[in-house]
Amino acid sequence: MNAKQLIKERFPVPYDFYVEYKDRKLYNSRKKLADISPETLVKFVYNKSFCKDIDLKNPQTFNEKLNWLKLYWYDEQAETCSDKYLVREFVEKKGLGHLLNELYAVYDNPEDINPDVLPDKFILKCSHDSGHSIICTDKSKVNWSQLKRKFRWWFKINYCFMAGEWPYYTEHPSIVCEKFLEDPVAGELLDYKFFCFNGEPEMVFFASDRKHHVKADFYDLNWNLLPFRWLYEPSGKVFPKPSKLDDMIEYAKILSEGFPFVRVDFYEIQGKVIFGELTFFHGGASGWFKPEKIDYELGEKIILPLKSNPWAHIKYSNN
Repeated sequence: MNAKQLIKERFPVPYDFYVEYKDRKLYNSRKKLADISPETLVKFVYNKSFCKDIDLKNPQTFNEKLNWLKLYWYDEQAETCSDKYLVREFVEKKGLGHLLNELYAVYDNPEDINPDVLPDKFILKCSHDSGHSIICTDKSKVNWSQLKRKFRWWFKINYCFMAGEWPYYTEHPSIVCEKFLEDPVAGELLDYKFFCFNGEPEMVFFASDRKHHVKADFYDLNWNLLPFRWLYEPSGKVFPKPSKLDDMIEYAKILSEGFPFVRVDFYEIQGKVIFGELTFFHGGASGWFKPEKIDYELGEKIILPLKSNPWAHIKYSNN
């Protein structure tokens, strides 16, 4: 256990206040940049991530093109698909409702959360952003007032202003409560994230060891380990091919249809495929590849659409 984990475990309430303070400071600074212009925000985040300026006039790399899409691509479906609750309807309309995780409740207000009617294990997550979730494995140990405080703050964040990911914009955030997923055979929840370009799955970004320090590897669609990495440390081993790989490839193709790029995430637990989420800007389009040429090779796979303005749909005055 590192120092950060130790402090979090021993002093959870002060730690949460500290994290909220940092989040507020970051969010307010990013929102000010977005108020100048979305392009100002996108350029700043890219420069901070890669220590160089982005070429928006002639984008070449995977990350450059994803950032271009933040500014010049709009599809109303992307907003639906980025919402952790509304995406369920999208998946159902695609004929894949059987892949959805069990839904316990949806809350429009953190104060509506009633632990008495929830099982001992569950997951709570904001519908409108990325990363803000609570995994509960024993509700008797939850500080409910502190949990609700977290969600009250998270409701104030319009995540689109963190890095320019406009599909996360909403005026009506909610909290989704779903079944806690675990795999007793694998001993951990393995995450299969399909990179899909123009409706075609091309590779799998495979995440493991989430309980400690997340590891990630790339596999091709035949489950051959690929010789490159993205940001996270590789696992250093070859995992067995999932039994439902072919099914997941087909599902990813169905769900990614019509999008220039989207990452389609699944879990496989004892032969059952469960839908995770759809993500249009992998890693916020802020993560490096090694070797660097992979950024260019993947960039070639993204066909940019005609320009449109997604930010015309964002109401700054309400944030």
